[in-house]
Amino acid sequence: MATFSEHLRARSDAELVVLLGRRPDLANPAPSTLVSLAARATSRFSLERALAAVDASVLQVLEAVVALHDLRRPVTAVDVALALGAPMPDAVARAVELALLWGDGVALHPSPGLPELLGPHPAGLGPAAAGEKPEAHVAAVLDAALAAADRPGALDRALADLLRSAPPGAREVLDALAWGPPVGRVPAPSSVGARAAVDWLRVHGLLRSADATRVILPRQVGLALRGGRTHREAAVAEPHPAGAHLPVATVEAESARAAQQVIRLVAGLVREWERVPPPVLRSGGLGVRELRRLAAQLDVEDTVAALVVELAGAAGLVVDDAEDQPTFSPTLEVDDWLEADLPDRWATLATAWLTMTRTPWVVGGRDERGELRAALDPELSRPWAPRLRRAVLDVLAARAAGTVLGATDVVTVLRWRTPRSVPPLAAVEATLLEAGVLGVLGADALSVAGRALLHPSTATGHPADAPGAPDRADSPPAEQVFVVTAEAKVAAAQAIAAALPAPVSELLLQGDLTGIVPGRPTRELAALLERSARVESRGAAVTVRFSTESVRAALDAGQSADELLAELAGYARGPVPQPLEYLVRDAARRHGRLRVGAALGYVRSEDPMLLAGLAEDPTLADLGLVRIAPTVLIASASPAALLAALRDRGLAPAGEGPDGQIVHARPTVRRVRAGGRRRRGAGGVISSVPASSTVNGNVPRPNTPPNVAGPSPAQRLALLVPALRRAETEARSDRAANAGLGGPDADDGQGTVDPVAALATLREAAADGREVWLEIVGPQGTPRRRRVRPLRVDAGRVRAVDTERDAELTVAVHRIAGVTVIDPGEGST
Repeated sequence: MATFSEHLRARSDAELVVLLGRRPDLANPAPSTLVSLAARATSRFSLERALAAVDASVLQVLEAVVALHDLRRPVTAVDVALALGAPMPDAVARAVELALLWGDGVALHPSPGLPELLGPHPAGLGPAAAGEKPEAHVAAVLDAALAAADRPGALDRALADLLRSAPPGAREVLDALAWGPPVGRVPAPSSVGARAAVDWLRVHGLLRSADATRVILPRQVGLALRGGRTHREAAVAEPHPAGAHLPVATVEAESARAAQQVIRLVAGLVREWERVPPPVLRSGGLGVRELRRLAAQLDVEDTVAALVVELAGAAGLVVDDAEDQPTFSPTLEVDDWLEADLPDRWATLATAWLTMTRTPWVVGGRDERGELRAALDPELSRPWAPRLRRAVLDVLAARAAGTVLGATDVVTVLRWRTPRSVPPLAAVEATLLEAGVLGVLGADALSVAGRALLHPSTATGHPADAPGAPDRADSPPAEQVFVVTAEAKVAAAQAIAAALPAPVSELLLQGDLTGIVPGRPTRELAALLERSARVESRGAAVTVRFSTESVRAALDAGQSADELLAELAGYARGPVPQPLEYLVRDAARRHGRLRVGAALGYVRSEDPMLLAGLAEDPTLADLGLVRIAPTVLIASASPAALLAALRDRGLAPAGEGPDGQIVHARPTVRRVRAGGRRRRGAGGVISSVPASSTVNGNVPRPNTPPNVAGPSPAQRLALLVPALRRAETEARSDRAANAGLGGPDADDGQGTVDPVAALATLREAAADGREVWLEIVGPQGTPRRRRVRPLRVDAGRVRAVDTERDAELTVAVHRIAGVTVIDPGEGST
């Protein structure tokens, strides 16, 4: 019979290229020979990654083949169709294409290592009863059970005679275990009837004792009770939840509204942190109080604030500045982002969200140590996060425009698409919520911009790094990189631009000191309102209110009353209302009557009455005010603190320079280079990461020379396959030469001393039940030869049965010096 390695060798180059493309971990790093490829394809980690990406139909085919393989050799596609209740040629073909099954003529075999990975109870069936010597009537029932897969009626006829003498409840016990799990607990002695039924079934071979307290249903009996079926229902087609349907215009309007909102929030974060950068915690994250302060300033919930912070970090707009007392500071890229058009700004944020490995929804929760998870904490990176977002959005993209699916519906579809890596419901809910905040969804339906962002795009990495499986310290590093193409980013920006309302440059000023912008304000009008007014409501129109404080902010920025009124009049539809003009001129008249300087700080005024009571005011005691003249107070506080405290008291001071002239207090902003960011590793160790070695601020990659286009992934695989065949030929030639010369690497043509080839041979021998000669090196370096039948190869160890000594042994892989397959007719030596 052929082996798995021989099956791979027999595949065409095109078929091998498809295999390597569907299972990228097999080609990264590139294997040395086809035997090495076979060993890697049957390793536990590679099989786990492959299984995590298959859909329910392929998984059912695999479970059916594994369940029938120990009972019926060979297993054919017809057997699988009978076991599943429906023909699944496409699923069988995909399983073979992925090398999870391999064919020997019409027979189908599971890949070595696959049965162990699917567990002891594939499809909820117990172990096979093969190897036992039951009584004649029990053997007849088991034979009928095997035949029941082809002739379901045979079961009733075979069991009819046997169960006629069974105690009450025996058939009920069998029916309870039929569809799994096949393990049941033995009733207590006090339950006389149930205990008698179980004992009778054990005596007659229809149940087996798993241990002193449990019984198990043999696989043949379980299949017979199911009528020869391995699954209740065949997973032929993907489920299609109906969901709700909204007009596309509604979806696009809500998407545009969310896009404007998230850009405003990120810009607000940048404006705040460029003035007062928040400190970095020792663990590398943002403090809870800093996050709550930001949420209050942006007027959003803490969860939304955490998403905004993570978006800014993923887009490279804020980083740890790597100073001795580190803070999160805006980068040099901020100015370009702020100057870009709104669609381009949104596309930058949406791309960063789709590709980032961050999980903002866990911020505020507690980790395994009971500590709060902080925003921007390095520990919040999860390699499967980009894949989760793509998987969730792909479910929505497969539906008609305007379709709304809830998290439960999305999980239902994902449970069919990737049954071995189903994401938690909470993670899917958080992903949908984030997509809605960002504008990728509009009214919970995928927007046109969201679809454009998804397609075309490329994704490479290991599909098994999924949120359904726990993070494991012993697993290989997950290098999952999702790249949104430049074409997709441009298309997304164009789509959101089409959804945005046309900008307007009109301002309706009213006598109650409010103003209304009938639509989306232009960049210049928005900047004016940001300086001189406060937004009261947003929607189809923007409503702002002018106040003494807001006007004073414009005056502090350096505008005079006449300049501000002239600029407002330029956008106003009609004249500036008299109340607003009075407000602006009154604020300007009061502005600067108090002067603040830096002698640690002082306050002076030409009117002594304005200073009356300030030094004695208990609320200003922290400023350390001392009167040194009727018109001068000195303070132990800085000019900035004096300005803030006096303004809070309702006064209108202005800054003063050394020459006595008014100084407009423009805020000092910070900018740092994105490449100066620091990453904290285990134990809080800090390391610098060059900007050129990151992709979307997430995953390091090697630097590549500029303007040098390397081969595409498909081209690299097409070049790899011939190289593997050449290496295989050379390896065979070397073995033949060594055999002829009697060299140290000589073998008989069937054995191998190469570690990778040895693992592949052991896995194939375990799958086929064949014996091998095992060369084992003992602790003292002494070699010994054992004739064994491998049972399992996993976790760096081989479990086998020594057929000559009739004993089981476990050998570490690094102690195996060679493996030679034994022909079935060969005797012991």
